[in-house]
Amino acid sequence: MNSEQAEFGRRLRAALKAAGLGESAVQLADLVSSHGGDAVSPQAAHNWIRGKALPRPGNLKALARALDTRPDVLYGALADTGQDAAPSCSRKRLASRDQRTMDAFLVLPPKQREAIRALIESLAETGL
Repeated sequence: MNSEQAEFGRRLRAALKAAGLGESAVQLADLVSSHGGDAVSPQAAHNWIRGKALPRPGNLKALARALDTRPDVLYGALADTGQDAAPSCSRKRLASRDQRTMDAFLVLPPKQREAIRALIESLAETGL
């Protein structure tokens, strides 16, 4: 189990607790599909809860909707930047396409996210 998966599991368990839900894999699998995600097995949901696997982007978004949070809070992207994980209303609203792009970025492996960050920083420095 890698630390990224373990941290996701910790944040997911905290979000479940904050939402007044238990750690039932069956219940979590049902929540994902009822909030627009793909159908997943209870075993897959169990692996998320225990920090052994990460959900796919669509299922991460469904989890966030079900738990009334943001995908980046569950995934931990804000922890990487030191930003506060405040409710989304305090952040600038993104256009739908930009939000989908950000959600896809947040579920990339760390090395790929770092490459994208470097590209964006380089483009910003050159003014392109």
